[in-house]
Amino acid sequence: MLKASDVMVPNPIKVRGDTTVYESIKVMERYNIASLIVVDELDRVLGVVTAKDIVIKAVAKNLDLKLTKIIDIVSRPVTVVEPETSLKDVIMLMIGTGHGHIPVVNKAGRVIGIVTIDDVLKFIPELLELAEIKK
Repeated sequence: MLKASDVMVPNPIKVRGDTTVYESIKVMERYNIASLIVVDELDRVLGVVTAKDIVIKAVAKNLDLKLTKIIDIVSRPVTVVEPETSLKDVIMLMIGTGHGHIPVVNKAGRVIGIVTIDDVLKFIPELLELAEIKK
């Protein structure tokens, strides 16, 4: 059975809550990513912010991107999973919550990875092939 740890991207890019929206955009640009995990000083998840969040919650509202802190536009509540969570359960959480970016945390609550809808889609061809074999 596939688990969150099998599909997650390890060591995801994170920012602290007091990072500005502008600085966060620059980080997303540098790493060519569509989301950031927002953490506290102990690396515990405070939320996830996506490019869509930035557009809808900051740009569309004409907020000053160089003054607004990322914590002020972060999506909450955040959904997190542990590495041993089954891929099926991760997918069901994505469907149920509408969150396409789910941080993976260890027992101490520290971020160790992220599972995105794109990561899940990479396994679809293999799963479809297995389904065909079982027929």
